Amino acid sequence: MKKYSLLLIISLIWGSQFFFVELVTNDVGSISLSALKALIGAICLSVISLFQSKKNYTTNTKKYFWIALFEVVLPFILIAQGQKYVSSSIASMLIAMVPIFTLVFFVLLFKKKASKFEIVSIVLGFLGIVILSWPTQGIMNVSGNILGNVLLILAAISFALSLILMEKLEDGSPVVHIRNVLWIASIVLLPMSFLSEKPLQIDINHSQVIYITILGIFHAGIVYMLYNLLIQEEGALFASFSNYINPVIGVILGYIILKDALFLRHKIGILIILIALLFSNPDISRKWVRKNN
Repeated sequence: MKKYSLLLIISLIWGSQFFFVELVTNDVGSISLSALKALIGAICLSVISLFQSKKNYTTNTKKYFWIALFEVVLPFILIAQGQKYVSSSIASMLIAMVPIFTLVFFVLLFKKKASKFEIVSIVLGFLGIVILSWPTQGIMNVSGNILGNVLLILAAISFALSLILMEKLEDGSPVVHIRNVLWIASIVLLPMSFLSEKPLQIDINHSQVIYITILGIFHAGIVYMLYNLLIQEEGALFASFSNYINPVIGVILGYIILKDALFLRHKIGILIILIALLFSNPDISRKWVRKNN
């Protein structure tokens, strides 16, 4: 149950990110916001790392760079551009392909054998996301803009590659690993911010400063630390299921906080995703199969 608890905590943090971003996105450029999140997260984890033993420190500079590129820098640019052309519902479906690409890369590049339960859980999870996020305008909205779709699929591929690279960070502390990744991401994103936006001219109030700080500490620093911990303990494929749960959290929080409508398709999609999570646990899956045979 520990791995499911950790997966749920990660999904709750990332699922709540939407609300805080909405409160600042009109006043802070998207690249500047991403740079600030990475920087604040890096500072947060640097403070935490001061209380850790030096023996937990390892050097994986090349891996840190590629993880920062594939997990933070590239997906941000691709998603920010892709969402200019497609709706948020389509975007959530395409980003939810991360577990599929993760499985494909493991099988093709690393010759890892996938169990039938892993395959079923991934397919079921994606089906649940499609039902949950299906646009109300109908199927014509799915085709959307080809460029937008391609950019978001590339973002999903980028996330999948970063997951696999994180799994290769076998030694050392998750705090130190992600601290270094976020510092590298900050170094890359800050110049991009100054080149494309004017971060020094940002006009925000005290509340927005608090929201950005929360985004940096929890939605960059803490959540990535937990994410790396989950990957180290359960593997990249299981951790990728957070991409299925994040939209579920968003729908539930929208219903509770914003009083958004909760339609039948939402309930069916959530149910299918929960069933997919059960199939991701081989022990539960085998017991269910034996019981029904």
